[in-house]
Amino acid sequence: MRRFFLIFFPLVILIVIFPGLPAETYSGNERNKAEYPPGYSTPWVDSVFASLDLEQRIAQLLMIRVHTDRDKEYYNEMVRLVRRYNLGGVAFFRGNPLEQLLLTNRMQSQAQTPLLVAIDAEWGLSMRLDSTIAFPRKMALGAIADERLIYNMGHEIGQQLKRLGVHISFAPVLDVNNNPDNPVINFRSFGERPQNVARKGLAYMQGLQDAGIIACGKHFPGHGDTDADSHHTLPLLNHTVEEIKAIHLYPFLQLINNGLHSVMIAHLEIPALEGEEGLAATLSHRIVTDLLKNEMGFEGLVITDALDMRGVSDYFEPGELELRALMAGNDILLLPADVPKAINTIKTSIRQGLIDEELVNRTCKKILYFKEMAGLDNFNYLMPDRLFEDLNNNMANMLKKQLTEASLTLVRNENNLIPVTDLSNKRIAALSVGEYPGNTFHQMLANYAPVSLYGIDKYHTPQRAYQMVQQLKEYDLVIVSVHNNSYFVRDDYGINGKTVGLIYSIARDNDVVLSLFANPYSIAFFDDEILSIESILVAHEEGQVFEEAAAQAIFGAFPLQGSLSVSAGNHFPAGKGLLSSPAGRIRFGMPEETGIPAELLKDIDSMAIRGIKNRAYPGCQIAIIKDGVMIYNRSFGYHTYDSLSPVLTTDIYDLASITKTAATTAAAMRLVDKGLLDIDKPLSHYLPWLTGTNKEHINLREMMAHQGRLASWIPFYRETMIEDQYAEGIYHWQRTGDYPVQVAHNLYINKGYQDTIYAQLAASELLEENSYTYSDLGFILMGDIIAQVTGMGIDQYIDREFIRPLGLSTMGYLPANRFSTRRIVPTENDTRWRKQVIHGHVHDPAAAMLGGVAGHAGLFSNATDLAIMMQLLLNEGSYGGEQYFNQETVNEFTSVQFLENNNRRALGFDKPGTGADRNRIPAPCASPASFGHTGFTGTMAWADPEENLVFVFLSNRTYPDQHNTTISRDSIRTNIHQAIYDAISRSEITGTTIR
Repeated sequence: MRRFFLIFFPLVILIVIFPGLPAETYSGNERNKAEYPPGYSTPWVDSVFASLDLEQRIAQLLMIRVHTDRDKEYYNEMVRLVRRYNLGGVAFFRGNPLEQLLLTNRMQSQAQTPLLVAIDAEWGLSMRLDSTIAFPRKMALGAIADERLIYNMGHEIGQQLKRLGVHISFAPVLDVNNNPDNPVINFRSFGERPQNVARKGLAYMQGLQDAGIIACGKHFPGHGDTDADSHHTLPLLNHTVEEIKAIHLYPFLQLINNGLHSVMIAHLEIPALEGEEGLAATLSHRIVTDLLKNEMGFEGLVITDALDMRGVSDYFEPGELELRALMAGNDILLLPADVPKAINTIKTSIRQGLIDEELVNRTCKKILYFKEMAGLDNFNYLMPDRLFEDLNNNMANMLKKQLTEASLTLVRNENNLIPVTDLSNKRIAALSVGEYPGNTFHQMLANYAPVSLYGIDKYHTPQRAYQMVQQLKEYDLVIVSVHNNSYFVRDDYGINGKTVGLIYSIARDNDVVLSLFANPYSIAFFDDEILSIESILVAHEEGQVFEEAAAQAIFGAFPLQGSLSVSAGNHFPAGKGLLSSPAGRIRFGMPEETGIPAELLKDIDSMAIRGIKNRAYPGCQIAIIKDGVMIYNRSFGYHTYDSLSPVLTTDIYDLASITKTAATTAAAMRLVDKGLLDIDKPLSHYLPWLTGTNKEHINLREMMAHQGRLASWIPFYRETMIEDQYAEGIYHWQRTGDYPVQVAHNLYINKGYQDTIYAQLAASELLEENSYTYSDLGFILMGDIIAQVTGMGIDQYIDREFIRPLGLSTMGYLPANRFSTRRIVPTENDTRWRKQVIHGHVHDPAAAMLGGVAGHAGLFSNATDLAIMMQLLLNEGSYGGEQYFNQETVNEFTSVQFLENNNRRALGFDKPGTGADRNRIPAPCASPASFGHTGFTGTMAWADPEENLVFVFLSNRTYPDQHNTTISRDSIRTNIHQAIYDAISRSEITGTTIR
């Protein structure tokens, strides 16, 4: 009656407190409690069993420890043990995957019976092996709402294990960690809520087992509420039976009822379940056999925790320890300290009648059955070819990124600081505590807005803290990140009083977003003043993936949906997690996130590099956005052919004629929406000084579509030269009142010469035929129109209307006024006119003579910012939660205007065209709806609404000589653009899917 009550009463509690898990599963298979044949007997099992003598049957129960970072003598000894005793299995620990694969092959070749291979892979092979992917720890996974991601992780880890010849993963951890001081489980647990642990553990288990791996739930009956480490001592779990069953056994029961293949027993002293003082659960018949096997109905493999851990090894000698573990009901005796003693002690006990030989026989057959389940009845040696590529595949890395993003947890967000908005009116600083400025987190923040970067040591002096607080007072928002932390409570998770005090001091004067790259328990080391921090993002772990994800989340590239898996301090209970909506900004991701395998984009790399080798340009940047995800953002080569300064993705290029779209056309569209500009009005309506000229009646629509009969360009600078010398009175080597306009480094033009330029433009002849002729002159005039309408230069207008609101930190005119020339790529060694390397000043002569600010040229940017500008247009005018253009305006400006005149041009934008007017620059597969522009310096920006695709290519093909046309002759930009369409097409044909 007592046993019935102890089973029934806790289960009633479970049903009431924890609703049942959903019936659906993640791979579509129906699952239920595992069923095994009577006596675990199959033809293969019976055949192999019959070939073994008693000693070998005992040896099948033993699984030894093996490292793969040792010397040849060690490996020889491991092989000798396998061959001499015909051991049942090996458990790999620290080492290298290739060494493990080679040693596995060697040991399997020497084993009479194939070895069962196991490893601890709780967060992937990286838990034990170098050069492999580390997935997020369980405490981070416990924060994820979508268990399908965890199933996918389990399946991916399972595939990696199979590739390495592993059959058992000692995972998932099913301990309910409801003790923040737990020194050994802690971050290895899915959290403190039994139902959440069960859901996550079940998804992980199903992923592993669907991949053909034997999953192992551990550490039964629950290691989550201990304050001691069983590696060093025997922890005491002093709970009632009801508490143990209602909390700690719940996840195990759920997984057992859904087909869990194996369970690992913990080294715990549990008086409520085992009356013998000092007897670990591993050695308890009441716990292993009565509770796990009989009451809970588990028929899979039962595995001891490591028998060389002091939680049991301090109490029993080798041999006796393994015997007692076997008698308790364990099947696999993991990591015996002395193999010969273990075998001899068990064999002697059988001969002396202390145990029945049938116990060994039954257990041996059970192990053989699981070997057959793992495919060892048809063993094949492992191939080392492409091992590291297989273990570090792009799909796995993408999954790690998805898991990380889903785990980020927003626990406080006063005034909705996250996502960061209203960039125009915010001065933003980022302070990393425990890390240098310019770290991974900072670099990603800088992709979204101009951010001033700071760093401070965790053990800073009071004087340094004071200086930092004073420096940061000038900012509206400070994003504080805490780095160089610890997973362990013994280290206070890396949080010290200096860090806490500094953050609180900053929060008294500034709005603060705190990004905590640490265990959620670390929040307990902040006191109640933590509520002075407006926004707190728990990012769980450090490393590139977590830091990049947190930075993107802060700016709203994706929604925050995580919830705490454990209670963090006094104010944030388990389950706490605020939802934040995305702000509509691009994400930085992988091609696989859009269904394109990265391998299909490798041709882009080779074409870009080939262009450098063929001296089409010294270097370049390429950015690709697909479906709102920056899937490619790379730089190649150097600033110049001297190979001294490599091109970085943050470097800045002269966009040349892309200025016509990214600046002038964008400004015109904005003014049209505001009712301040009518593109069907004549030029003279906005520029009265053109009244009476041959340009008086040209309307803006015609002009912006290059249909206005304007000449292509005017070489204004030639009028300032007499042979090879500057004409007198036009230029000066210093800025003065009469020479205020800078043309290049130490070269200034007379203040009245701009009037001369406009006079020449006004007096220029029109073409006789009213047909398409590409012209710079119309956009020079458009720049002047925008200045007349807005009362400010076009540089100021686009800065106010687009650059600052969009957070484009590199885009703008006159880059030498804002950046070091080390970040600006030179365009030409001009030996004819300016007689110097053009570096930080606009390449186009007319734009230079106008002071570097013009409607047709003068804009600089990196590829990232220009791609965002193109994405804004692809989004039909919306970005970052703001509407910059009306949808109708975008559609009109990006549509062909004069098709009847065989003119492919839109308003400002270039188009692919058709027939004889087919543009040779965009890819042949670019859709008719696509639009963009190119630049004289070797640049291109193109958007395709039908593929939701943005392509940006920036180079300085004009260096050192603008007459270098290799980039066009070899169709480099076109071919790279086409390679993207080819990758998309091949992905669709092969049916690429994202698991």
